[in-house]
Amino acid sequence: MLEEILKQLPNKLIKEYSKGDPVYSEGEAADLLYIVQEGIFGLYFNTPSGKESFLRVFTKGDIFGHRSYFSNSPYHANAVCLKKGKVLIISREQCDNICLTSPALLKQMTKLMAEELGAAETRLAGMADKSVKRRIVEALTYLKLKNPDHTWTRKEIADFAMSTFESVARVLTELEEQQLIHRDGRRIEIPDEAKLLQFAVENY
Repeated sequence: MLEEILKQLPNKLIKEYSKGDPVYSEGEAADLLYIVQEGIFGLYFNTPSGKESFLRVFTKGDIFGHRSYFSNSPYHANAVCLKKGKVLIISREQCDNICLTSPALLKQMTKLMAEELGAAETRLAGMADKSVKRRIVEALTYLKLKNPDHTWTRKEIADFAMSTFESVARVLTELEEQQLIHRDGRRIEIPDEAKLLQFAVENY
């Protein structure tokens, strides 16, 4: 449904980003919506102590910036390009017009935000294994793309994923068995980030 509506969008603005390019920063006015066309993008915020805290990874077809847009509040985090890609950018005026003429889009956005809220509650309340697995995979992808030369430890990955050392060790073993990662001592290599992230989605 979303793709059908976007096909009708006039004057599409598609912007290319290189690795490391910022998309938006925490505190900026949320006047734009973003839909990933290619590449991988990450969302993070800086804690009061100055530590970077990872939130999400976005790939093809994912929407970001919508939470702040629809709540009419500044962006609550920072978005950055992790792997060269393209993003379709929708202005507030365009989105308002689409929502007026195509209520289906507004309904889909509401459904998306409800699903995200449910996922967040699951992570906070239950920490179910599949939820932990997805967080670990996304955190690993984020860390490797943002800082590829650093040898990330299982503790560092666990801290970013809000998980445990033991869970990270278990998930890394599974990923290696699935040939989604390669390990050489403590160094981890990801041959195909999109395939790894799809595994996370399928095993949510």
